[in-house]
Amino acid sequence: MGKNEKDLEQISTTDKLKAFKTLKEAGFRVEMNGSGVPTVICAKAEDIEKEIKSVKKALKELRYSGSFGVRAPRKSDMTVSEEAEEKLEATEAISA
Repeated sequence: MGKNEKDLEQISTTDKLKAFKTLKEAGFRVEMNGSGVPTVICAKAEDIEKEIKSVKKALKELRYSGSFGVRAPRKSDMTVSEEAEEKLEATEAISA
């Protein structure tokens, strides 16, 4: 009986990884949170409803019936992207 339970866990993990890969290939910004649920990060909080519909459509084609998340960017996400933009601008200034 323990073997069957383990197989079910592996199957669901595999499905989550497939969903993660599919969303990433579809152009979404995706992360796996602590519980292993693929989570799409929107550009703005106002876009969440639109993103949910797009994610559902992409996952429906995959026949994924598991959990997924959609969230707005955190302040720490914005800080990281601002730092990346500053580095890019600095690199462009040096090469020019």
